[in-house]
Amino acid sequence: MRKQLTAEQREAAHRSWFPWSRHADGRHPAHRAIHDSRTFGERVADQIASFGGSWPFIFIFLGLIAAWMVLNTLLLARVVHHKQFDPYPFIALNLVLSALAGLQAPIIMMSQNRAAVKDEALADHHYKEGRKIERLMETTKELLDTNTDLTKQVHNLTLKIHELVTATAPPG
Repeated sequence: MRKQLTAEQREAAHRSWFPWSRHADGRHPAHRAIHDSRTFGERVADQIASFGGSWPFIFIFLGLIAAWMVLNTLLLARVVHHKQFDPYPFIALNLVLSALAGLQAPIIMMSQNRAAVKDEALADHHYKEGRKIERLMETTKELLDTNTDLTKQVHNLTLKIHELVTATAPPG
């Protein structure tokens, strides 16, 4: 009998295979606010950088380069009798790779700039939370000090009452 996966488990499994399809669910509130306010260009840059920095991209890209070389050196050279569109030094392939690197680098830099903005927002959020915790600790310390003083006063009053009761009690 096969165990049915929940929607969350299927989503987690999907994300593990396709890292570029992560959703905003479960993000830190500081990141969620930035994520929701992205422009179209920022969303595109994030998606391209996310896919361009993944193992599937590397494997697909290596496969395309190998296919280009095999197509030009083996298949076209033997089937079409030396009418290759990009012969051995692969100048066109070099041009394509250079153009891809030239376009991919600024896109990745845009995404890294956005990551820096996310980090700053998270640091700011943590700073504000830390300040709130400090104020809470100060207030708690003040309350504990007040409570300690009141407890001492109650203890002293109890001792005085005990002394009065024992002093006025008839011998017995």
